[in-house]
Amino acid sequence: MHEAASTPETHVLWLGHASALVAFGEDRFLIDPLGRKRAMSVSPYSTILITHSHVDHLNRWTLSKLDKSVKLIVPKGAGPIVENLGFAEVLEAEPGDHFACGGVDVIAVETRHDNGRWKKADKPICIGYILQKNGIVVHHAGDVDMSTYDVFDTIGREFKIDATLLPIGGMLPPWYYAAKKARLDRGVHICPETALGIAERLGAKSLVPVHWGTLNLRLFHGAAAPKNKLESIAESRGVSELLRVLSHGEALDLRAPGDEE
Repeated sequence: MHEAASTPETHVLWLGHASALVAFGEDRFLIDPLGRKRAMSVSPYSTILITHSHVDHLNRWTLSKLDKSVKLIVPKGAGPIVENLGFAEVLEAEPGDHFACGGVDVIAVETRHDNGRWKKADKPICIGYILQKNGIVVHHAGDVDMSTYDVFDTIGREFKIDATLLPIGGMLPPWYYAAKKARLDRGVHICPETALGIAERLGAKSLVPVHWGTLNLRLFHGAAAPKNKLESIAESRGVSELLRVLSHGEALDLRAPGDEE
């Protein structure tokens, strides 16, 4: 899954599940790495960002094999989970925190998901990230549940987002997550239709769907079911141009119009 020689210098590359590499030239950010080979294939990277402590996002097995000389940023309360992995610098983040990482401003923002690691708890918290440089803005929401979405209105007002990485499902079929929206627990993952609505609330130029096609219970649905549902809904609403569906290892060019490599 190595990047092709033609991959643009400024890009977002989907590795599978919620894992992505966001590159602004030499400033390269590995987000929620899951899978050693996948994560190692995009080396080098300058910073690792973790959105929350669930094991498919903060994966110690994967982190244990990655470059320990880079900066590791985790949500508040998750420091003890990674403290013995040997990273040179570990920082905890909460919404509103800014980090200067090379020439990139990394901002922790709110999201909507269950705190905790193995069960619901106050900590570790869940966060998303905004990465911005030279007028290009990328948003990664981590995981999102079916509760309330006012935080995304706020983020959309503050930032002009070029690409948002939003989850569109999980291990179960899209209809399962859509049905949970009306239940008391509101579900822990959003469905494709909700993801599309959040992207519109963010005012994002592009939606890169993640959290699909990598980990799924094939007995109940095919790997592409969430993506197919998203594309169908977007087409019916006349907003297909918003979608940037990537394959594993595929990159989306983030250069501003008129920029030269």
